[in-house]
Amino acid sequence: MGWFKVNDGRVLCNGQISRDPFDAWIATREGSAAIAAVAAGLRFRLLGKRRAARRQVWRELTTAIRSEQGRAALQDAADIYSRCITSLAYAQGLPRTTVDLHRLVLVPRALIAARARAGISARLSQCGAFANRPPAERSFLLETVMAQIDDAMRQAKPTVHKPLKGSDGWAYIAVDTRFQWVDLYWSGERWAGHWFVYELPPARLSRGSRSAIEEAVGGLRESVGNLPRERRQALVQLAAS
Repeated sequence: MGWFKVNDGRVLCNGQISRDPFDAWIATREGSAAIAAVAAGLRFRLLGKRRAARRQVWRELTTAIRSEQGRAALQDAADIYSRCITSLAYAQGLPRTTVDLHRLVLVPRALIAARARAGISARLSQCGAFANRPPAERSFLLETVMAQIDDAMRQAKPTVHKPLKGSDGWAYIAVDTRFQWVDLYWSGERWAGHWFVYELPPARLSRGSRSAIEEAVGGLRESVGNLPRERRQALVQLAAS
């Protein structure tokens, strides 16, 4: 079960969390070191101190996440992530067009992650349930929360017929996860690609408008596919400034 879900076009904190991200983390060098540090402070355990440490850390993290403060912080994180996408729709240099006098913008996911990371980190640090966790665990929470929010959005498979709601009248109507805007060394493998963000009019979209938006999405997708690597990097840098 994912940590977040989409309901009525909005990303919501589930209140329930799967253990898969934690198991993947403790298999990394950083996660293994964090568990080893906890194990070093434990007394003898019949089944092993590392196993006891893993259980203890997971239990404490789930208690923190399921607490009232923890759930509120995670919901705020989802809202921050969404607002970051919307705010970047106004950034300079990003590929864009208009359909029926409303803007359609392509926003790189690497750019979203970079902007959201600071805001979400600050919000989680304000939460008493998370603030006193060791730095390695806070880092795990930050990256996992961001990844889980993004996963929930992508798994909703938004379209112009069934968009995800943003702020200020914007909506997320399509996503690409393969296009490489910047070197993966800087963005991380999971942050390739981009979101297509459309400025929805107050009135319901007509069938003709939806078709025009879908055609415009295809046009933007095709146009960025021809951009050389240097131009991609330059556009991201301009939008980030």
